[in-house]
Order: sequence, then structure tokens, then C-alpha cells
Amino acid sequence: MSGPIKAAWICHCSQCRRANGSAFNIAVPVDGDRIDWIARNHVTEYESSPGKYRGFCGRCGSPLWSRRDVRPDHYRLKGGLFDALTPERTEHIFWADRLPWVEAMNDLSKHDAFPPDWRG
Repeated sequence: MSGPIKAAWICHCSQCRRANGSAFNIAVPVDGDRIDWIARNHVTEYESSPGKYRGFCGRCGSPLWSRRDVRPDHYRLKGGLFDALTPERTEHIFWADRLPWVEAMNDLSKHDAFPPDWRG
């Protein structure tokens, strides 16, 4: 991707939560002309609601972006696609829709790997 990353949105809306299977989505809004496409031959898009599309890898299923008909060349890339995500600005959006325990996340134990007693 060319140029600085201006913003990242931490979206708590129910649509983003369902689409990502997570408590929230990290969306990086970017115009398509700033994206250096390496390969798109396995990317699939589907219309998740009228005029809204979600792109994902057709091989592994990883979510890649969302976009809308009203701005077809404007993407909201998934934050996990970036090795180092350092936006100039980060904001929560649809905060009222957040899961009740999200605010307590900073108080949870932190580990650099699986904790010794983890049994996953």
C-alpha cells in the first residue's frame, strides 16, 4: 500500500462482528488506487446486504475488505492484513453496539505466548 495509513476504525456494529467472527472489526479505509494488488485470482466477493460487498480469500476464507456501491473503489481493509498497523488516527465506531466486556479488556492478564495452564 502506498502512503501513510490515515485512520483505523474499531467497529463494534453487529454486522462487522458477525462477518469477522469477533468482538469487533478493525477497518482501514483506503482508496483503491493506493493499494498495490499482488494477486487477486483467489479473491471472492459477495453482496452481504444490498450494495455492500465483502471480499475474502477463496482458498482459506480470510476476510479481506468491505466496500459499497456508492464508492466502489473505496475499501475498508481488515486490520489484520497489515504486518505493522500504525494509523495516524484510531477511533471506535458504533460504540453503543459493543459487547459489554470489551471495556474490561485492558484489565485482562497478558502473555507473550499460551499461558502454561492453557488446554486448547
